[in-house]
Amino acid sequence: MKIRLLLLTFFSFYSQIQAQISTEEQKNVEQKIMRNWVKYRLEMKDGSQVADESIVKKTASMLIFKKGNACVIISGKTAQQSVYAISSSVLVIDRTVSYVIEKLTEHELIFHGVFENVPDEKIIRYHYVSTTETSGQYFFRQFIKPNIKIKENLDTAYAFSEYIYPKIKYEIYNKYAVLDEFNQVYEWSYNLIEKKFNFPEKMKGNFAVSFAINKFGNLQDIKIKESSDSSYNEALIKAVRETQKLWLPAELDNKKVETHFTYVFKYEENADNFDLDLYEITKNKADRQFEKKEYIKAIKLYTKCILMQEEDFDLEPYYKRADSYFTLKINKNACLDWSYLSKKGQKKAEKLFFDNCMK
Repeated sequence: MKIRLLLLTFFSFYSQIQAQISTEEQKNVEQKIMRNWVKYRLEMKDGSQVADESIVKKTASMLIFKKGNACVIISGKTAQQSVYAISSSVLVIDRTVSYVIEKLTEHELIFHGVFENVPDEKIIRYHYVSTTETSGQYFFRQFIKPNIKIKENLDTAYAFSEYIYPKIKYEIYNKYAVLDEFNQVYEWSYNLIEKKFNFPEKMKGNFAVSFAINKFGNLQDIKIKESSDSSYNEALIKAVRETQKLWLPAELDNKKVETHFTYVFKYEENADNFDLDLYEITKNKADRQFEKKEYIKAIKLYTKCILMQEEDFDLEPYYKRADSYFTLKINKNACLDWSYLSKKGQKKAEKLFFDNCMK
């Protein structure tokens, strides 16, 4: 009886010790993760390189774990508030996404996603290192500082990038609308300058032009950086100058700043190389993606169809691309396609534009 009592007492004491150790370990894990972490590198779980560079780019650049199970996930300019839970080797973010922690020290955090029946070569391993920088300090060092240019008068200017860029206006039915997303500003301004440049078809040429949009929205410092035929330099400068009244200045920390552009135009000497069979194959692929409601894939393929056409002999890809954009609620891009088709005399597009873009 005494032996039995002694055993029960021992196991009770042992359980208490184990619970205490487990609690101490949990506290230790929580203390280690509560700091700021910056992305160091990504790889596949089997050690191979991540093939898709866009995945690396989209992965959060910084993770901030705080007391009370709060965390901040930072990707470029975007900061998302979330919650986390951690227990031993498992990290759960936003209550739904689970990761296995492979290593957690005061300086290094390594983890990978949890998936059933997925081989290691398809699972991403994330490496983060701790930092004493705030999110603002990190963002400035990583994305702003490399783009700074000090002018001769000691004013600060910034290279045109997805983090610092001006807005641009475009005209629709004698009214102006504003493009305020980086890709839209880049594509619209680049295409507009190229169109106004009007370099002869079937000629070979390489040109690079730089210019600035100052903090008042004025275009200045237009310079030819590269030219394979100087007789066309003035035409390119004129094409840039004709965008003068369309720009709105970039802003950084609610202050207007100057941005610098360099646009490169390359033309290959080429006879008629349109491949109708390839065009039909590409369009059929786009239609299949559209029918499957894979709208992002459809947009890419319809864009290929549009670029393959020297003259707009087939307007259907514009309509389908606009429908895809509109379904994804990227209304500005849909409106741009409908506006373009309207100028081509398409009454159907004109009605779509007025019904959906002039509200």
